[in-house]
Amino acid sequence: MATTSTKVNSLYEDIVADLIPYYDNFVLLPNPGLIVNSYNIAGGLGNTVKIPRTNAYGTANVSIADNASILDLAGTNSDFDPDHVSLAVSKRGTGTRVSEESLEDAGFEAVRNAVITRLSRSLAQSTDIAGFRVMLTDAETALTDISDINVSDDGAGNVALTGTADLSVVFSPEAMGYAMKREPGVKMFNNVDKDDYEMVATVRNGFKQIRTDFIRAISASSSISEANTSQTASLDMVSKAVANLRSSNAPTDASGFYIACVTAAHEFHLAKELNGVGGISSGAIGSVAQGLANQALLEGLIGQAVGCRFVRSNNLPTGLATA
Repeated sequence: MATTSTKVNSLYEDIVADLIPYYDNFVLLPNPGLIVNSYNIAGGLGNTVKIPRTNAYGTANVSIADNASILDLAGTNSDFDPDHVSLAVSKRGTGTRVSEESLEDAGFEAVRNAVITRLSRSLAQSTDIAGFRVMLTDAETALTDISDINVSDDGAGNVALTGTADLSVVFSPEAMGYAMKREPGVKMFNNVDKDDYEMVATVRNGFKQIRTDFIRAISASSSISEANTSQTASLDMVSKAVANLRSSNAPTDASGFYIACVTAAHEFHLAKELNGVGGISSGAIGSVAQGLANQALLEGLIGQAVGCRFVRSNNLPTGLATA
């Protein structure tokens, strides 16, 4: 039911105008710098896009005998052997209610900002959660155990983890595909029975693994504690993941880096490991400055040395069973 309130109509118009910019600010994975294979299929028929891919190129032959067939040599892929993966979009939605009392008591700007933030962040979070699940398992189903992943694990590996584990991931920008069928949008309904306004926001998008060998998982303890152990995330795990990506000829971004998305617990232990780097110690500078120094090292010198850009996300799988 439509409302005749000028104030409510203005609220709705502001939310419609600002939802996409707020969503874009909060969402991570649709960023073309992280997933270069991005497609906008809005306006087209169907909900699936076929993403072409070819096989890995063959190794070069050191020497070739005179008059020998080059195409028939072992290790030479004479055919691209093209195939495709199918990416289907899914609908994601969220909603909230705004009462007349909220508008009267909280004020227009407070309600507007709260609604936009709630709707955009919820859609962005559901998008990233789905993207990381697909990146690690090729399905949007929730993970319950670290054995659910279908990409190589460069984390604790065969170490018997105790408690629960978080999953971080190091990947190439060419590893995944992303498609968007419907941009974030909102609809409003005036519920006269409850004297409020129901606002529902939706988006249609999806993800797909393209090359699993361009993705490396890191499984390590989900515990946030002071002590770094063999079960906590380490730079060695990240370096191993980067080395394995390089050995697979996985493409980097334009700056020559892979992307390392890490959980809050893994970020803490990586920063903890840096406390002694370059003479920086917890006793030498304050805790706030220490955190800034670690962050600068993680994003700058250490990122360059390891070969990846670090991004922390709360939407990676956490608290998974380890047995």
